[in-house]
Amino acid sequence: MRETQCPIYSQKIPNYQVIKTCEYPLATGINTTISSNNILNAFTPYDDASLIRMANMYANITQLAKDEQITEVFDMIGKNTAKLLSRQTEIKVGAQATLVVLEAKDAVAAIRTNSQAIAGFKNGKQTFCNEAARICFE
Repeated sequence: MRETQCPIYSQKIPNYQVIKTCEYPLATGINTTISSNNILNAFTPYDDASLIRMANMYANITQLAKDEQITEVFDMIGKNTAKLLSRQTEIKVGAQATLVVLEAKDAVAAIRTNSQAIAGFKNGKQTFCNEAARICFE
């Protein structure tokens, strides 16, 4: 079995567990994010650039199931990324809002259901609108 050196704890890790190494920096407080600059890679098989879908895939691959773990994964595509880019991490009165509205009741539901983005705002201006799906009967 091939092994990879863990850059944080100087220990050998079997290659099939390398993706789980994000647990080490999270546990020690290191800012960890999920993102992509290549839409045609293994983590974006549907070519839709959905960070929710990438976070869902990460949670499934690493076998995360507890609500607290899923919330940490959601932060990896939201709050942690904002920190990395030195952006505000919370909505504040009077601040320029940059956010995406998801069709979910909370962060855990958003990741577990691959929720749809229904609106987006950049510096307080709406940039897209994607109405929620409706079932129509004749």
